[in-house]
Amino acid sequence: MGFTLGVQNTPSPATLWMALLAAGEGPNMTEPLPLSERWACSEPAPGPNYMDIACFDPEEYLVQENLGYVTIEDGKNYTFDFATETLLVAAPSIWETMGPILGLGLMAGMVGMMVPAVKKGFD
Repeated sequence: MGFTLGVQNTPSPATLWMALLAAGEGPNMTEPLPLSERWACSEPAPGPNYMDIACFDPEEYLVQENLGYVTIEDGKNYTFDFATETLLVAAPSIWETMGPILGLGLMAGMVGMMVPAVKKGFD
């Protein structure tokens, strides 16, 4: 299923970032990304494990690195905050949580409109 990971509050002069998960066993990024880009990993999430995340300057010299024990789950969106050295989990959007409920309500409404029309045709 996969997950996404991004960064925020990176120190100057960082312009790139990269993460290694599960003590380098993966899933892992293959190359650094610009700070504004999120890593969309399609591999299964490693669950509770170590994450090594770092940011680099334009010449790819290390600016800041953090190694910590985190839990990364499939289907979630994460952001690592370099200022607080914490992994944040994005709250699901209203459409992710309410979408299925609204969809069922819309279907029920459509069925409710169709039943009287079908009955009228048999009278």
